[in-house]
Amino acid sequence: MKLSQLQRGQRAVIKNIDLPEDIKERLSSMGFIKNELIFICRVGLLRGSFYIKINCSSCIIINKNEAQNIEVELLGNAHRYRWGKHLG
Repeated sequence: MKLSQLQRGQRAVIKNIDLPEDIKERLSSMGFIKNELIFICRVGLLRGSFYIKINCSSCIIINKNEAQNIEVELLGNAHRYRWGKHLG
């Protein structure tokens, strides 16, 4: 599944990042690396940007073009989480 297909409140694990090396390097410097847990906090207007919390610590915003080239694995019961915390 592509990161661009995720909805607000869903959690996933990054499986593959298919982006140019300079962008991949920028993202990895912020903790956005393979096998890392991510949480979709917000989705921008017309799904143009994604506000993502990485491993419950750092937050980044990536655009739709980047999100379409990132493969993720969706985690179960994803809508029961908010800001990385379980809602019960």
